[in-house]
Amino acid sequence: MIEFILQYKWVFLILGEVIFWVSLLGFFIVRYAFGLEKLSKYFIFLWLASDAWLLVLGIMDYRDTGTFDTFQVIIVLFLLYALTFGRNDMRKLDQWMKRNIRKWKGEPPVEEEKEKKLYGLDYAVKQGKEFALHALMYTAVLVVLSFFSDFRSPNELLKLNDFGDMLGYLIEKGWFTDPTIGKITGIWTLILIIDAVITVTYFIFPKKA
Repeated sequence: MIEFILQYKWVFLILGEVIFWVSLLGFFIVRYAFGLEKLSKYFIFLWLASDAWLLVLGIMDYRDTGTFDTFQVIIVLFLLYALTFGRNDMRKLDQWMKRNIRKWKGEPPVEEEKEKKLYGLDYAVKQGKEFALHALMYTAVLVVLSFFSDFRSPNELLKLNDFGDMLGYLIEKGWFTDPTIGKITGIWTLILIIDAVITVTYFIFPKKA
């Protein structure tokens, strides 16, 4: 069975994405067209199952080939998007579908709840929580990628005396010995550092109304 799946891995990859989008469409139809809010929540399990399927498919392919290639890179990018920007995009799509389905049904529009604007320390704390979530996702992905490649030896970094050189080496080479995985983690490390610096500035220079 596993050999059959790996032989047609691209087909199963596309199938997983098809299941995701079909379940997403079903969620919107059941939730907003038929008003079955409780039933619509079961479609969330299909979303999670499709993401889990991509992860399992990537691990099976890596164990079979022993190399980290384009197929695994695509899966990692899909999962990274789902864990980061995908959540916000999904929220926007949900609001858009809600408005348009109500309009199609001839129902009056519902005033959307506006997010309360925050300033000063409250805004800084909010940004700090979002950074903490980003760091948690970063750590989780490193754990997952550790199944695909070995971590670089700490001695490679310790040989560099200057902190700037160590940081540059980490961004360029990443955390892993595999060049592709290392490059991915190196770029994300740079993004995480920039996010951390921006977050700290909100505490030093609080946002004003």
